[in-house]
Amino acid sequence: MGKGKRLKATRGQSKFMSRAEEILTRNFQKEIRNSELWPQMVAEFGERKAEELLKQCKGELKPGLMPDEARNYSTDF
Repeated sequence: MGKGKRLKATRGQSKFMSRAEEILTRNFQKEIRNSELWPQMVAEFGERKAEELLKQCKGELKPGLMPDEARNYSTDF
């Protein structure tokens, strides 16, 4: 594979990772807002500060092996 093709593949992968992280972050924040933790955060910090803290919660994907390929299973944790 030539250099141009490798660079093009990398750009496509980074766009995918970026979009996937946006979706992961949005879903993660939505789950926190709908959980039992949210009313506790609002009671302790107030609505404004709780929203600021929630915006700091971001989903992050790291490239590498899938859990089953790395032989790490949920039972290992």
